Amino acid sequence: WSGATCLTPVCSPVCANSGTCSAPNTCTCTSSWTGATCATPVCSPVCSNGGTCSAPNTCTCAAGWSGAVCTTPVCSPSCANGATCSAPNTCTCT
Repeated sequence: WSGATCLTPVCSPVCANSGTCSAPNTCTCTSSWTGATCATPVCSPVCSNGGTCSAPNTCTCAAGWSGAVCTTPVCSPSCANGATCSAPNTCTCT
């Protein structure tokens, strides 16, 4: 506790990303962050196919995937003649 009358809780380490210290060593996070010190970003919906949440609602996709939540497969080279990319590097002919 700190302050003139010891009413202010102290968090060590400090709360990050606009989190507030609500009790000694207890951070209350905004909706975009989670974890003991509000240092872990939240992605909603969650990242798929091995993607990681690198910032609030920002997925970093694993190789072979793209899109906002990593649900779009990537084909290299691109599918030809109207075929669709149905899985990483897998074209489905029409």
